[in-house]
Amino acid sequence: MIKIELLSERNFCLESLDLYNRKQNVNKVYRRIDGEYTLVECKYTEDWDLNKKRSVAKQISSDDYITYVALDNEKVVGFIGLLRKLNGPYMILDMMQVSSECRGQGVGRQLFEVGKAEARKAGAEALYISACSSEETIAFYRAMGSGLASNPIKEIAEEEPFDLQMICPVKD
Repeated sequence: MIKIELLSERNFCLESLDLYNRKQNVNKVYRRIDGEYTLVECKYTEDWDLNKKRSVAKQISSDDYITYVALDNEKVVGFIGLLRKLNGPYMILDMMQVSSECRGQGVGRQLFEVGKAEARKAGAEALYISACSSEETIAFYRAMGSGLASNPIKEIAEEEPFDLQMICPVKD
């Protein structure tokens, strides 16, 4: 059974993502064409090597983040990393991942709900997400109640020009 826990020294270390399966085969992505987002064919595989996994592990375990991990028998199978410092009315959902073998089982939904609760607790009005433009990723965030940001955060949008800038209200 998969458990969601706040990241701590007890359940996470810099090697905790070494066996993490980030692999995602992408077939279609959203691109802005004539002012509208349109799905276009764009086949590639997203994956992380060991250096990237260790870099992400270091990042999400820093004091800048509030991170929750999804654990299956003490193995990390997903996580959500939220920036602790609010950006105006937003809590930034900086990273969210579910291992390929656990996708479609509700793990992402559980992590996202915990993220919304943290945002509420911090006084944020919404989660801000710079989302990978893959068809599956955008479908997930839309299913969670997110929509396109009408006022994207310029620095974040410029850093990831192909991402879709989304927000998800967190008030009950």
